[in-house]
Amino acid sequence: MYNGTLIDDLISTVERAEKCAQKLLSPEEKLAHFYRMAQIELSHFESGLAGVS
Repeated sequence: MYNGTLIDDLISTVERAEKCAQKLLSPEEKLAHFYRMAQIELSHFESGLAGVS
């Protein structure tokens, strides 16, 4: 039966997957990935501010 730990189980699964994926990347690849993610987040942030002023 359901024991109320679904969210905790999902979070731990994602954390394990992230750790495994990070081990496979070189430092240069990690930096490139971080840069891509930052650019995507920045574009979402800027598009959310369109028309604010």
